[in-house]
Amino acid sequence: MTSSLYHAKERHATWLELFFDLVFVAVIGVITHDLAHTHDGHLSAAQLLRFPLVFIPVWWIWMTHTVYANRFDQDSREHRLISLIIMALLVMLSTAVEDSLSDGFGLFVMLYGAIRLLLALLYGLAYRRHSEQRPLLRTITLAIALGGAVSASAALLDGPLRYAVFYLGLAIDVLWQVSQRRQLDLLPIDRRHLVERIGLLAIIILGESVIAMVASLDHAQWDAFDAGSAVTGFLLIGAIWWIYFDSFPLLERAKRLTNGNVLIFSQLFLCMGLLLLANMIRHAILGDLDHATFSLLGVTGLCLFYLGKQVPYWYAFAPWRRAIVSNTSVCVGITVASSFLPRVEYSLFGMMLGMLVYVALTFKRILSVDVSDSLSEH
Repeated sequence: MTSSLYHAKERHATWLELFFDLVFVAVIGVITHDLAHTHDGHLSAAQLLRFPLVFIPVWWIWMTHTVYANRFDQDSREHRLISLIIMALLVMLSTAVEDSLSDGFGLFVMLYGAIRLLLALLYGLAYRRHSEQRPLLRTITLAIALGGAVSASAALLDGPLRYAVFYLGLAIDVLWQVSQRRQLDLLPIDRRHLVERIGLLAIIILGESVIAMVASLDHAQWDAFDAGSAVTGFLLIGAIWWIYFDSFPLLERAKRLTNGNVLIFSQLFLCMGLLLLANMIRHAILGDLDHATFSLLGVTGLCLFYLGKQVPYWYAFAPWRRAIVSNTSVCVGITVASSFLPRVEYSLFGMMLGMLVYVALTFKRILSVDVSDSLSEH
């Protein structure tokens, strides 16, 4: 292994990685800002559909770059240059987000394809440096390049077929790389570094949630329900931060987390959940969203959060599995029941109470159970 960073002692995220994360969050801020605009108290079906269809490809860019950096980053000049070009293309891609399912689709997919080809170039350069890993690197490079090329070709098509071809390219890319999980076990991830990157992304997105909440406070008319929603929303975000990071360091030592797939894919659900919850809190304060759509955002967002938060621990720590399932079922039940309350402010309060119950149950039934046998020594 020639990389100067892989399993380096006291390794942390580089300044470039932190910059990349900030650019990524700025782009997904544009994606989720679409959910902030209501039309006569509603969010359109196009808005709700556009969020996952646009977010997932952008998230896949972040994931590919993060996993590459985890295993092969030397913090070299070529890596910095290519990463900066990718960031610039991401910023350009954000300008096509709002029209990505209509007139802006061609620009969106061409920029996405260009970014994927640059990521394939990064893996191609690693192929030249790491002779012992060439079969694996060849496969990953081909998967990224082929998937990106197929997705980019959708810009040449019209009608619904173009969307099918774009996501076919994404599926080829994802499934081909996931199929290499056995080979990836021979090159384990740097768990500490990957957990740190995931945690940094989560904390930045939580910060974006606070920013969205603060932005919603600047409106002309205030009443007790507005103030209550602001307080309840902050308590919900605070409870999420508390329970998410309280047991987080254990993931750095979990023996079963070898190739990173569980951490990476669970993070997709968690990030989507946090972004939906940020918009839910914003609309609760502004009072500009109908109850049915508000409940959809809240229930979906919290279920995605619970799923993304719990899956790595369920996978890594067998003694916790039964309690994880039962705790999550209780809290999801509280969340769903809260959605039937007569006002959105009451529903938000009930969902916040559900999160507090989740925190209490986690401390009582999960973190009190010894999982030392599932941890590596270092």
